[in-house]
Amino acid sequence: MAPLGLCIVGCGRFAAFHARAARRLGREVALSFASRELERAERYRRRFGGVAAFGSYQAAAADPGVEALLFCTPHDLHLENVRLAAAHRKAVLLEKPMARTLAEADEMIAVARAAGVPFMVAENFHFMPAFAAARRLLAEGAVGAVRQILVTPRGHWLPSGWRRQRARVGGGILIDGGIHYVHLLREWGGAIARVSAARPPNASPEIEGEDTAFLLARFRSGAVGVLANSVAAPGLPRLQWAWVTGTEGSLGVDNRGRSLVLRGRRRTRRAVFLRDRRGLGVQLREFADAVRGGRPPALSVASTRADVAVVLAAYQSLESGETVELSEAGDVGD
Repeated sequence: MAPLGLCIVGCGRFAAFHARAARRLGREVALSFASRELERAERYRRRFGGVAAFGSYQAAAADPGVEALLFCTPHDLHLENVRLAAAHRKAVLLEKPMARTLAEADEMIAVARAAGVPFMVAENFHFMPAFAAARRLLAEGAVGAVRQILVTPRGHWLPSGWRRQRARVGGGILIDGGIHYVHLLREWGGAIARVSAARPPNASPEIEGEDTAFLLARFRSGAVGVLANSVAAPGLPRLQWAWVTGTEGSLGVDNRGRSLVLRGRRRTRRAVFLRDRRGLGVQLREFADAVRGGRPPALSVASTRADVAVVLAAYQSLESGETVELSEAGDVGD
């Protein structure tokens, strides 16, 4: 089978992570790079052994050797990116979050469907080995019926560049990094019925969006989940744990997705995951297999749209101070 012609669009820090994952797939992928600065794309091509470099996103999308576009671009460009790919009938792998609004997400889904192109959001936490193992164990009933979820990714760093701008990000830390953990809440606890959220004042006036958010989720099952997410919490250890507690035990995964502990009535387990710890290799292979096989990706855009809906409900709660209901479809209720 011929390699998939994959172009990484946007040559920033995260592009390098994806490029390394693509390189590990070897001859399965013919890798190229696109940037608004041709020299920058060329540097990435030389660094990672790519087959081509493009000085514009449009040139990459129009090239017949490119079959799929992996966008590593700011959030406010995502809708424009999907429109471009769909116009040229190219498959799309889009960095998270999917969109800043549900209207943007819905238009992305509609234009990709109308063009008949595969569309997947690069929510790599779905594919990280410890989180994938946790998903399987919970589905097997390893802790019984889930009752409690506690996720506490907190650290201390200052976002830079466009990530300081609320309009470009679509908010702050919750929609940028926190959406990973919202995805885990939904995977582990199921559909969320209502959300309330709170935040302290920002530690730095340079950040327009929130630097800390606390989210309380009530699942439709009756379980309760808490997410405490911050980039303004100094002095904390790098290794922190997320815990799922059920009627028959608890399962913990470190917040970086590298180790897992299960303490249940029927069994215990400890595991450390050393390969593909970011999940980018498995993620890219799933996307490539879906494109080649003409099938939907295992991680649906409906799921990543639902992540955005929960975040937006939390933002509504931050503004109103009230609990926000989510509909059965995952949207904010009336």
